[in-house]
Order: sequence, then structure tokens, then C-alpha cells
Amino acid sequence: MSIVPRENDVLFGKGSIINNHHGNRIFRSIVDDRKGDYVKLDDRKLKRRIAEDIVKTICNALGGRFLVENDNESGCGHREVVGDEIFIHPSILAKNWEVVETEKVVIKVLHRLREKNERNDDSEFSNHYDYGYDFNSYEELVSSSLVAGSAQHSTSEIGSCDGSYIEGNEARVNPTSDSNSSQKSHAADQSDHSIAVYELHDWIALHRFNIMMENGKLTEVTYYLRRAYFEQVTKILYDLVEKIIDGHEYGAKPGEERSTGNDKISLNPKFITIANVIVRVPKTRAGDNTCQRISADFVGWGDSKFINHGADDDTRDKYLAMNALGRMAYMMCTMEDGPSAFKGVTQNANFTETTLSSALNLDDGVKDADDIDDEILNMLRKNYRTNASEETDRSGISVMLDAGIPFPLCRFVSDLMDDHHGSVFRSEYSFSSFKDVLSDLKQMVDDPEGFVHWSSPDRWKLDLGKKLYGRDVEMKAFMDAADQVADGNSEYAGMSSPVIMVSGHSGSGKSQLVRVGGLCLEERGWRFLRCKFDRVAHPEPLSILANAFEEFFVSFANLDRGNNLECLQELRASIKCTMDPEGLGILADHIPSLRLVIDMALPSVTGANETMMAYLFGKLLQVLSSNKSPVLLFFDDLQWADPLSLAIFAALVKGSRPNLFQLSLADVSRPGDSASIQQEENKLHVMLVGSYRDNEVDESHPLAKVLYNFHSDTSIDVRTLSLSRFSFQTLSEVLSESLCLPVRRVRSLSELVMQKTDGQPLHVNAFVQALTADGLLTHSFTRGWEWDADSIVILPMTDSVAELYALKLRKLPKDTLLGLQILSCFGSHIDQHVLNFVANYDGKQSVDINAAICVALSMGLIEQAAHFVSFAHDMIQKATLDSIRDDDLVPLLRKLIVALFTNASAADKLDLITFVAVDLATMIGNDATLSPKECDFFAYLNLIAGLEAIAVPDFAGAAKYAENGISYLSDTCWESQYDLSLGLHEISVLSHFSNHEGDRCKIMNRINAVFEHAKDFADKFKTHCVWIKILAMTDFSRAIEESMIALVRLGEPLDLSNIDYDEVRDELLKQKEQFSGERRKNFLSKTCLVDCNKVRAMKIMSSLIGYFHQTKPIHAAFVSCRMMEMSMNNGHSEDSVHAAVAFAMALVTAFGDIEEGSAWGHTALSLMNMYDKQILIPSVHPGIYGVVFGWTEPLQSTLEPLAQGIRLSFATGNVECAISNTIFYLLRSFKSGKHIKVLTDEVIALARQHGHHFGNDAEASVYTPLLQFYLTPLYNTLTELRGDENRPPKDERSSPLDKVLLLNNDEIMKFAIESKQITCIRTILAYEIAKEFISRNMDSALALADIHKDLFKAKGLTITIQSALFEALIVFHFMRRTGDEQYQVRGEIALTKLKSCLIHSDWNVKNKLLLAEAEYYYTIKDFDKAALCYEASIKAAQEHRFIQEEAMAHELAGIFFLERGLRQRSHSYFKKSISCFQKWGAFAVVRRIEDFIRSEFGSDLLHAWLADDSLALGSASRVLTESSSKKRSCRD
Repeated sequence: MSIVPRENDVLFGKGSIINNHHGNRIFRSIVDDRKGDYVKLDDRKLKRRIAEDIVKTICNALGGRFLVENDNESGCGHREVVGDEIFIHPSILAKNWEVVETEKVVIKVLHRLREKNERNDDSEFSNHYDYGYDFNSYEELVSSSLVAGSAQHSTSEIGSCDGSYIEGNEARVNPTSDSNSSQKSHAADQSDHSIAVYELHDWIALHRFNIMMENGKLTEVTYYLRRAYFEQVTKILYDLVEKIIDGHEYGAKPGEERSTGNDKISLNPKFITIANVIVRVPKTRAGDNTCQRISADFVGWGDSKFINHGADDDTRDKYLAMNALGRMAYMMCTMEDGPSAFKGVTQNANFTETTLSSALNLDDGVKDADDIDDEILNMLRKNYRTNASEETDRSGISVMLDAGIPFPLCRFVSDLMDDHHGSVFRSEYSFSSFKDVLSDLKQMVDDPEGFVHWSSPDRWKLDLGKKLYGRDVEMKAFMDAADQVADGNSEYAGMSSPVIMVSGHSGSGKSQLVRVGGLCLEERGWRFLRCKFDRVAHPEPLSILANAFEEFFVSFANLDRGNNLECLQELRASIKCTMDPEGLGILADHIPSLRLVIDMALPSVTGANETMMAYLFGKLLQVLSSNKSPVLLFFDDLQWADPLSLAIFAALVKGSRPNLFQLSLADVSRPGDSASIQQEENKLHVMLVGSYRDNEVDESHPLAKVLYNFHSDTSIDVRTLSLSRFSFQTLSEVLSESLCLPVRRVRSLSELVMQKTDGQPLHVNAFVQALTADGLLTHSFTRGWEWDADSIVILPMTDSVAELYALKLRKLPKDTLLGLQILSCFGSHIDQHVLNFVANYDGKQSVDINAAICVALSMGLIEQAAHFVSFAHDMIQKATLDSIRDDDLVPLLRKLIVALFTNASAADKLDLITFVAVDLATMIGNDATLSPKECDFFAYLNLIAGLEAIAVPDFAGAAKYAENGISYLSDTCWESQYDLSLGLHEISVLSHFSNHEGDRCKIMNRINAVFEHAKDFADKFKTHCVWIKILAMTDFSRAIEESMIALVRLGEPLDLSNIDYDEVRDELLKQKEQFSGERRKNFLSKTCLVDCNKVRAMKIMSSLIGYFHQTKPIHAAFVSCRMMEMSMNNGHSEDSVHAAVAFAMALVTAFGDIEEGSAWGHTALSLMNMYDKQILIPSVHPGIYGVVFGWTEPLQSTLEPLAQGIRLSFATGNVECAISNTIFYLLRSFKSGKHIKVLTDEVIALARQHGHHFGNDAEASVYTPLLQFYLTPLYNTLTELRGDENRPPKDERSSPLDKVLLLNNDEIMKFAIESKQITCIRTILAYEIAKEFISRNMDSALALADIHKDLFKAKGLTITIQSALFEALIVFHFMRRTGDEQYQVRGEIALTKLKSCLIHSDWNVKNKLLLAEAEYYYTIKDFDKAALCYEASIKAAQEHRFIQEEAMAHELAGIFFLERGLRQRSHSYFKKSISCFQKWGAFAVVRRIEDFIRSEFGSDLLHAWLADDSLALGSASRVLTESSSKKRSCRD
């Protein structure tokens, strides 16, 4: 039996005709949509199920069949196209077809699913469209046909209209025309020879000629020409309606303004006829859109065509105009001859309308006023209403459908002409406003495929989520911020880059807004990284953020081929150049693919804290971003973010990256050479975006505090985008574009949807989908989408979208629902590996989770990407989880936990499921009825999670797990669960202490619990160490006291009551002799210390050394000797490294043996390499590079190791070591002559980083030993040298250094002396003496030098190189001024000290010794040697890059030559000193010297002193060329 193919049938075969059959195109669209699901599956059964689903969709949902040609029978012949039926090629109808067996169809579908998306062949189901014609577009096809057709018409056949006539394709103006506007219009057209102008009836006739059917049959060429023709008709009608509303463009009365936006018509309805319209057709090139460029206008009739707007019945004129426009549209669509189509009919409006009415059997509705009034009364009584089911019978729709006019155009014409009398009583679908007419036409013009032809292959699908609606303002703000970031208008360290916070209720479209914007930015070359937090699941800390980078690097690492190799190598080089290996090692532990990208061995660094992680992620963002490839990082659903992720997000937004991590300098005297963050010139092309549900974030929510801080900080450019529900207009647009129906026709549906959903986007989507599932919203391939309004009205109201999803879920098969319920227990984002572990959660009774996933995928409930399965929206996950009965939830969770541990243990993958299992246990809760074994097990799970969180480290998360674990413990836990209780309490103590927002009350409770219940001191030891650290933060004496108690309990008591300087020296000498030479070398070969109590004692003594260095340095030396003795006798440990460091420091500072101390310093470094170097660096580098190597190595070379110590101290949360490294780093930076502005910025940055640890309120006063006694004095010194005179009052300052309790250095010094803070006093004196001498406040400098001498002589401490220099310079000055010989004696002692230091470090001492000698020779009046030494000192300072000492030498030389009367030479030195002080950044000193020059030399800076200077220079030159023996005598 012969089968006639239908439009939705899928045809087997090859060739362009088969490929372009409508059913084949729909089939390919469906297959392409399912390819993504297909390629992700490994199970063949599941893949086959997808193919079977596609076949069912074609056959059941669309009524299609799969047909193959049967050559044994004759074809069915040609068939005419009826109504709006899709074109079927005659060659298809000429063949005989039969239905293909289902199995063969499934096999063919599977083949298609396996094919690549792009094919170049024309085989079955190919994507390659070939219409068989060499045209680039419909428009080119139409244009070529028009040109060919126009050549066949002679100009004599074309009539005239309104005084103008057409000759060829160009308009000419008749001089006798009475219409000036027409003349202007045609003249304008004549000037443009690329435009052809037609009268409308001629244009219609021309198209009718070109689209002539062959023997009444529609060919493929004419099919596409007709499509293009109807598109042009809509554009012509659109232009004409604009003229009807706004007035004729060329005919508006002089001085009269158009009534734009008003629905009143401007033209007389009688004028709206085909005879009064001209069409302008541009001459197109290939690829041009003729339909968009064609235009139309009314011509003729002069001013009589305008309506007097004072008329009483505007409504009647409006409907008469609609009717007239409808008649015109009808004639254009049906291509019927008008009254003057090819005949030169005399223009008469009455004749034209009568003729049209007669031809179309339509009444023109022109009656007397009395007749109109009677008609209105009669129509009121009838109360006419058109039924939607009878729509095709109205106003000749059936006739137009039979003529092949698309149904949307038929309906449009019908709605214009619906009431034959043009009265106000029209059907519910009739047009009531020209604004609606214009809106309908605009949609047709903008989207002809959807609104004219209904030819989109997937028009039967309903998807409201692909496009963004009603968010134009928000999207513009989003893209504006992106443009600003891309342009680099914001500095990360100054005013931050724009930060976008998107807020709104659930389902308001927050994620979609950012996703759409991100995809647009990706097309511009941006890199889009996104991470989404979960309501239920709390995976491994930082894994959500790390996964965003992991996905990027995985894709980037796969680019290592071809042209992309260069991009990979560039990124690799940038990462290596910008980031240090330690930081990369930390990141690589969280982002494994980073190792593939950088392709280098990385050190393993553990224990990085949140500050370090924020810095590292921020630095990684900086590396990934550039002006060519900016980065968008999206944090979705921040209301569920864990504390660590939220803290890192806040740190990234604030730009508070720790400046300390880039503190090493190439040339410390030049600010441009500093790598300090504050001086960094690189602009960060990164835009951070966060979204959250504002209805779930109250004042107590952690995110609320973060947002408050954002808005309070004026340096943060935060921009909030608040998303609300859809407006009625937006909702109508959504439904209109989704249903391919005009806006006016969906208003009734929009009202119903708005009532049921309140316009929430997600609720709207779910509700409309529910309507389609319930058959209340259906699609017909002939009539489009239709709905049952009455049934929708009586639907029950749903309070939330979750209820709709719950209703949808209840309709699922039982096994499918149970599979989804299992998924929902793991959160919204599930790892497939985890699902594999619970596949047999209930033994043989287990449901097939993968099968449930396939069904949910086809329904759009879940999505799948890589090895992750995600719910399409978290509200679906919530509804699914809520659908589990309370009685079933706990048993299900128990089964899942058991299955997880059983299968993960067997696969040795417990690390993958620890946090997942803890989340499941948390869902069960400790309020449920749990057995003692379950409580122990859940507590153990939290113990493991807490330990892993500390290793990240996520101290806030670890504290949460510890407290959760403790909540499972019984009242007798210390007796029955001792080890578990002790472990959880130790985690709680450590995590609360290390987290700057930890609960201080809770930490004391946990400490007391351990002290009360621990069996012995060994079990208390970890907690006791934390307790000591807590004390050390505010009170060193209490910390020392508790440390001494701990040593007694460990059996290693220390008696320090009678220790003095002499006893320490004796002990140092003893240990030095005992461990010198070969014994020192053998120290490295000792075995490790195994006695646990001695290991603990070494740890306590190691902390004591740090505390004693702050208070009693000689006690620190004594403790180091004790530790060295213990290490030599019992073996060494990690703390033996600290002992060696402290011993080396004591040899240098207390014993003065720099050579032996340096040797022990190198021994300590060698021993450190035997242990975990990265862990020991923070505690070792301060003593080695801050004290010992400061005597032997160039000062500048010690900065990088100290900076590394600061980096790793913050990375591991070691506050004590961070303090020590910071103190020495800043002191060395000051002595090295680092630029004052750079150093000041680093001081502030370091103060902020240290302040973060203590969690101080931004408005409160800050007290910590580091800020108060070390950073503040240096900050004050630098501020005075820099000359910041406009320092704001204390209550207006923002830096932590501006909020300490003591601001003045004198007050700090007094307090430090009273509290015996020896190291602090020494540091302050170093800063103050240098500042006072450089400022030439000599009396103050002498007073401070006296304090330094008296204090440290009593303490027996070694004087430093810097102190010796200023001691000599100050006392020699006073020797010259007073003649008191005691000053000369002190000066000679200082000179001797400098000479003794010279043998250890020529670099650090040479220029200082020469300057001191110059002052000495000046004092004893050996002026030639003094001049020599000044010059030599200046040269050495330049070579060794001590810019501040070079400046000092220039100034002192200037004073020397000035007092000798060599004023020009003196002036030269003063000018050079100004230049050096400027380079250093000491602008206050610069101003002082400039004032001195003006007062001393006056304004006439001498030019006549050259002779004197030449003589002096000659004398100095002779001295410089003397023999080497004289040079040595000069030094002696």
C-alpha cells in the first residue's frame, strides 16, 4: 500500500531534498539535543534507551513515521499544498514509501547519535543543508528574481499615482504634481540610484509574476520566494502603521509636532489604500537582508489625508483605519489585483473603497453619524464574543489558509478586519490599539521564522530558560562593570575592581543573569570561572573554589598541541615568574592539574592558613588575567558558603592580599625596584561576582557582616544588582517569545500565570511546564500553542515552586523517584564516584540509580557534566529531599553511610567520602535515636573530618566538626571514650585558637576539660602548648611561667633564678669548647631523639628562647646551651635546629664570637635540611639572617630569607615566628636604606596582616606587642623622615598603626623600659638615634646614645655595627663642639668596634668605618685624611647600595668643607646629599638642607668659587694617589 509522506515524517535516503524535508530537520534537532547525554554514558542499555526515547518522541508526540522508499510500487504523484502545511517537495511525493521496522530505526538513530556534530556529506540525517541553488540567502534569491521579473515589464504597462510615475526602476517627479511632500519624497529617492521605487500594486504584481506556480503546484523555488515575500509584506505593513500613528514623514504640517507614542491615528482611514502607497526596494548584494531594508510610505492627497484631532469620535476612526489596513494586508497576502493594479485608474477614494468592498465582499463601514449611533445600540444588545475554537472560520481565515498564507498572517489580517463595521464591539482577539498592531508586526519583522512561518524545527518545544528576559538594566550594569575591568580602570591594591553582588529570592534568575553575561564575555575572550555552594553538602574545604580553577587548568593542559602550545608556554612562564614555589606547592595540593600546566617539581607545604590561601588564589587570578583575557570569577549561592570560602571571597574582594609575600628587593634604595604590593603597577583584570538569596540572609548571617564591611569600605567598588519578580509586561514577553504568539494574544495567559506564580521566574517556568504536562497548554503544528483558560483558573494555588516540583515528582515511577531521593541526600552537585559507592546501598533491593538519572535527564530535572550530576536547580533538590517521608529518611541515610564506608574502604578511597559521610551523619542529627556504637562512629567521623580540615587548613570548619563530634559524646565519655574525647577536644582547642573568629569562651572551657580529665601531662601537652601561646599573645611573663611548670612536669626543670651575664658567658665558653671543630661537624651525624618527654621538653625550651629574646636575652642564651647539651647527649630533633640557632645568636651577641657564631649558623641550616625545611624556616630564619648573618653577609641579601620566613609563617599560621621575621625584616630594610615610602607601605601592610589574626574590631583600639613596640616606632620614624605633616587625628585614621594605645615613641620607650622589653628598647633606640642624627638634632641624638651605652653596657650585650657608627659620629661632633675628651675616648672605642667588624664583612662595614674615620680625622684636624675618607666613604656607600649613608656622608663632607671655608665645594656636597635623601624618600631632611643652603649661601649661588674648589680637589687627588702604605696609615 502506498503511503503519502507527511510533514513530520522522517525519510530515509540521501540528497539535499531528503535532508531538508521538515521531519528530517526536526529529527536532527532532537538528536543533537540528546547527544550530550548520549556521549556521557558508558552503559549500552542506557544509550539504547535514549535512541528509543527519540523514536517515541517522533512517533507519539509529533505523529511522525520513519519511512523508506519502496522501488517496487509506483509513487503517489504530486500533491497540492493546502493551508499552512509545510512544503513537501514534489519529488518526495512522486515516490512510493513504506514504514521502517522499529529495530532498524533504533539502529539508525544510534548511528546518528555517534556522529560528530558537523558533517560534509549528504548521507542520511545529514546536517548539511543544500537547497540545490547557488544563492547565499533568501534575499539574494528574491533580488535576482525581482531584477529578472522587472525586465519583462514595459514602462507603458505601469500606471501613475499622485503625479509621479515609474520609469524602469527609478522614480521621477511630475512637475504638475500638487503635492510638495510627494515631490520631496520622490526627489530624495531619485538622488539615491541604489533604491528602486514602486507603487504598491505594481510591487505586488511583480511578485505575483515571479512566484507564479507551475500548473498550480508549488515548487521549491517559489516556496522560498513566497517566504521572503511574506517577510517583506510584514515590513511594509510595519512602516505603514508607523505612518498611520505618527503622521506621514514628509507630509506633516509645518510646525506641527508628531504625536509619537499616541494611539490616535494621523491619517484619514479613507486614504489607507493600496493605491496611495509606494515601496522602496534597495538594490541588494549577496548576503544583504532585503526584508529589513525595504520600506514603504503613503503619498498623495496633500493635507486632506490628515485627520482633525478635534473630532469627536477618535475610536471610530481608529477602527475604520484598522479595517482599511486589514483590507490592504489581505490584498497583499493574497496578491490580488487592486483597482489600479495594471490599469491607469483615475484616483478616487470613494471609487477605490467601493471597488475593494465589492471585490472582497466587505462593507467599508462608511455611514452617517445617526446610522452609526443606532448601530452601536444594536451591537450593545448583542454582546458579541468570538469563540477561540471558531477562529479559523472568522473573516476568511480558511480562504487565506487555502491560498497558502502562513497562519500567523491569516490571524493577523483577521484580527484587523474582525468587525465589519469598525465599531467598538469587537471579538476578544481583535485589535483594540494600533500599538498592538505595531507590536505584532515588529515581532514578525524581528523573528519571521517564529512569528510568520512557524518554521523553527523545535517550535513545539517549550523552554523558558534559554533567554534572559526583563533584565536589561541589570545586564547593562553587569557589562559596564566588565568593560571597566577589561580597560583596567581599577587598581586591586587601591580602589578595587568593580565587585558585583547579585541578590534576589530563590528562582529570581541570579545564576542565569551571571551565566548569560559570562557567556557573552567568553565570546570577547574572557575566562569564566564559576563555583557553586550547596545547601546540604559541605565537601572538603576549598574544594568548591579549587574546582573552578581545576576545570580551567584541565582544559588548558589539553591545549599542548599545535598553535595552542604557545599559549600554554606563555601561561606556564607567567606562573613561574610571578609565584614562588612554596605557594605553587600549596595550590597544587588543591588544584592537581596545576602541576600539569607548570611542569615542574614543587615542594610540599602543609598548614597554609586562610590568609595565605586568599593571597594565593588572588595571585593565581592575577596570573590568569590580562587586558586581553580578563577573568570572571562567580561565587554562586554565597548564603551557603563555608566560613573559609567566605573569608577568602571577602579577602579577594577587599584586595587585602598580604603585601609581605613580595618583600624582597633588587635595589632597596629605589621604589621602582621594589616588588611590594603597595608599589605594584600591574592592574588586575578580574571581576568578582557573588550571588545570594537576600531573604535567607538576616543580620546574624555571616554573609551579612561581610556585606556590611564591603559597603563600609570606601575603597571597595561594590555594585548590587537586586533581581525582583517579572513584571506583567516582561512575563508577557517571555510567554510570547516562548510560544511564538503575539504579546497581545498571551496577555490572558500571562494574567493567569501571574496570579499563580507572582511572577517569580523559576516558578513561572515550573508552572508553565506543569500546564503542558497536564494538557492545559498544548501545541498544534497547524494552530500553534493553545490553552484551556477555564481549567487553569480553577487550578489550586501553590505557595512556592517547590510544591510544583513536588507534584511533578509524585508522578514519577517509584524507582525513579527513589533514585532521585538518594541523589538529593548528597546535595545539588554529586560526584559520580560517590554514587558508585552506594549503588548497592540496600543489597538486592537497591534501585538502579543510573536508570533514574537517565529518566531525570530526559525530563530536565538534572544535568550531567563530566563525572558530576547536578540538579537543574537547588529547589528541585529540596523538593526531592522533602519528598522523603520522615520515617524513611534516617534508615536511608544509615544505609548510605554504611555503603559508602564499606565500598570506599574496599577501594582504598576513604579520603573521597569522609566529608560526604559527615554530611549524611549531620542530616541524621544527634536528636535521633542512635545507638552508642552509632554515636561513637559519628563522633569518629567528625574527628577525621576535623583533622583533615586542620590540614587544609580550615580552622572554622575544623571547629565545627570538633563541636559536632563532641555533641555525640556521652556524659561518661572521658571514661568510656577517652581517646576519642581527647582527640576532639584537642582539635577544638587548636581550631578555635587558630581561627581569629574562634569562640574564646569555648576554647577556655575545652582547655579546662582537658586539664581536668587528661590522665597525664603527656595527654595534656598539646593543649598546654596552645594555652602557653594564648598567654604569650598578651603576657610574656605568664607564658614563661607556664613553660617552666611544663618543664618540671616533663622532668627537665630549669633554674634561672641566679643566672647573670658572667654565668652565661661561662656556659657559652664551655659549650663552645666542647662542640667546636670536628665535634660540631659530628653533631649532624647524631641519631634522632627518641625519648618523648625530652622531645616535648625541647619543644617547650624552643618556645622559651623566643620569649626570652623579647625580655631577657641572656636567659635565651642559657636555655640554648641546655638544649645543645641535651641534643649532643641524647640525639637531635627538629627543635635542635632552634637550639643551634639560639646558640649561634648567643655566641654573636653575648660572647662576641662572630666567626664561631656564623659557623654554627651554617650548621643549623644544614641540620634544618634534614627535617621539614618548609616548616622550620619561619622559626630559623629570624635568628640566622636577622642576627647571625647580619654581621657577615651583605644586609640586602638577608631580606629575601626573612621575607620567606614571613610568607611561610603566615602560611602555617605561626604568629610568633611571623612577629620575629617581621621585626628583623623591617630593621634590616631600614638599615639597608630601602626607600622610605616603600618601607612605610610595607609596615602598614604587615600591620594589617598581623591585625587580622587577632580579629580586632576596625573601630577599636589595637594592642599587640608587635604593633605597639615594633611597627609603631618604625612607622613614626619613617613618617617624620618623610615629612608627613598632615597626619590626621587619631580618631580619623584607618591603619592599625594609627589605633594603637601609645602613638608617641617617647611614650612607647618609657613603657618598654618599665616593662623591661629589652629587644623593643634596642630596636626603638636604633630607629630614634638614626632619625635624630640625620635630622641634625644632635642633643637628642646624644641623649639617646647615652641611654643606649648605659643600658646595654649593664646588660653585657654586644653593640651593633649601626650603633657603633652613630656612636662615633655623635661623640666626634660633640668633641669638636665642646673639646671634652671623654667624647673622643667613646669615639675611639666605637672605631675599634667597627674595625673589628670589618674582617667579617667588608660590604656592611667599609663605608661606615671610612665615614667614622673621616669624622675622627676632622676632629683631630687632619683635614687631608678627612677629605680622603669622606670621598672613599661616599664611593663605598654607592657601591654597596647604602643610599642613606651615602647621603649622610655627602652632608657631613659639606659641613666639613664649609667650616674650612671651601664654600663652593661645600655647596656641591650639600646638593648631592639632597639628591641622595630624595632618592631615599626623606623629604623632611631634604627641606631642612635646602633651608640651610638658602640661609647659608643666599640666593646668589656662587660661580666664582671654582678656583678655590680646584685647589681643594687637587689636594684631595694627590692624597688619593699616595702609596698603599699611606692609605693603610690613614685607616690606622
